[in-house]
Amino acid sequence: MAPFKYGMIVEGENYCPRAELARQFSKLIESGLNVVVQGERRMGKTSFVCETVKTIRSLELVYIDLYCVKTIEEFCRRVVAAVAALNRSAGFIRRTAQLIASLRPVLTLDRDTGIPQLTVDSRSANSVTSLEEVMDMLSFHASKRKLCIVFDEFQDVLEMADSDVLLARLRAKIQFQNKTPHVFLGSVRNKMHEIFDSPKSPFYKSATSFTVGTIPANDFKSFLAARFKVAKRKVSDAALDRILSIADGISGDVQELCETIWLATDKGDSIGDAEINAGLKLVFAREDKVFGPTLSRLTPIQATLLKGLARNGSAKPFSGDFMSECGIRNVGTVTRALSRLAADEIIYEYGGSWRFVNPFFREWLKLT
Repeated sequence: MAPFKYGMIVEGENYCPRAELARQFSKLIESGLNVVVQGERRMGKTSFVCETVKTIRSLELVYIDLYCVKTIEEFCRRVVAAVAALNRSAGFIRRTAQLIASLRPVLTLDRDTGIPQLTVDSRSANSVTSLEEVMDMLSFHASKRKLCIVFDEFQDVLEMADSDVLLARLRAKIQFQNKTPHVFLGSVRNKMHEIFDSPKSPFYKSATSFTVGTIPANDFKSFLAARFKVAKRKVSDAALDRILSIADGISGDVQELCETIWLATDKGDSIGDAEINAGLKLVFAREDKVFGPTLSRLTPIQATLLKGLARNGSAKPFSGDFMSECGIRNVGTVTRALSRLAADEIIYEYGGSWRFVNPFFREWLKLT
């Protein structure tokens, strides 16, 4: 089994604890506050929230994944499925079905496990009224047991038809669940801002802001060293520093690089620059069908600017030295190129500098 996990909700020994951050987050949740959790892609937000809530014995986790949700029917299905997962007993499932009777709930058994599963009829769960009924069902259970309700990828509700109406109804229901903490996770900065920071939104200032950033370097290095030890590999502190630097400390990317290093080495090996480079080559091989076409779609100016940023991440793209190095004379040209690259989600501005959304793309560009 691979000792490094990513691209999924990570738990148990595969999860790197964030003790101080978890303490801060637990305090908010135990106070019954609603919290909006934001952070960059692959930063481990979902794993952090789920693992932290699980440590609070007084609360039960209701995890609702809204990734790519497009319709009210699909929203209702995901809420119902998440609630049904709380308790698989026949009595609990029957009571839940009664609470949403007008949506024609359907009880099935999983073919592999035999576990009962509850869903709703697609013809009956396609209106705002359906949404309200499902939220009332959720409120009923929240009144009977202490729940923490987590909406993952919450920004995707903006892609639904009449999202403004949906958000208004959803907010109207949630505000009466004042003893139940709700957590809203999202990684698309502008969309989450639109929901929680715009005065025009029903969710304006409805939740406390909480950011999940990189794991403290010393904590992460200790965790990674232990995972390499489980895999019978030795890794130096310097090698771990380089791994974190390459992946910008982004937990999912760090774990992916460590996994490819593990694949490229054997038991008893010591991890150094050669082994890290071998792991990077595996990452590049996986991403080749993405990196190549992405670069080919760029204009010559955009490609030149991007390669300049890759070579010198701390560069100031409007400085004379940088523009001269890239052969660009016009500040307006730089401005337009940066705006286009940001719109295509290749780079983003952070703390006065420009960073790559995918740090492996930056490393790949250094070799082109």
